[in-house]
Amino acid sequence: MLIFYIINLIVLSSVVGYFAFRLGHNFWIFFILSLLLSPIVGGLFLAVYDYYKTFMKGRL
Repeated sequence: MLIFYIINLIVLSSVVGYFAFRLGHNFWIFFILSLLLSPIVGGLFLAVYDYYKTFMKGRL
């Protein structure tokens, strides 16, 4: 059962990292953040960070 949880965590963290890469952010930062916290928290952090960079700070 634990092996399925670990595989699921790695796959979902890879998805968060992929979306970060597609948005132009660093893949590894969001992948590791998702592994350490959870993929849901990593995805929320990515959404807030991208919103901040796009609308609040301006596109660089």
